[in-house]
Amino acid sequence: MSINEILESALELPVNKRVIIADLLNQSLNPMEKDIEQNWIKEVNKRLELLDKRELETLSYDEFFNEN
Repeated sequence: MSINEILESALELPVNKRVIIADLLNQSLNPMEKDIEQNWIKEVNKRLELLDKRELETLSYDEFFNEN
């Protein structure tokens, strides 16, 4: 399969599938260092836990974008 055939096939996919492909391609070009990735995973898990416990202050979309 040529690059043009792959591109044509990819462009026929729904947007959400193209986003996944684009993200995976970007990750392959810009790999994250393992220690940084692990720290991000820990931070996300910590925030999810706080969110589940209702101990994390959150903002609505409108609050966030109208504060500035």
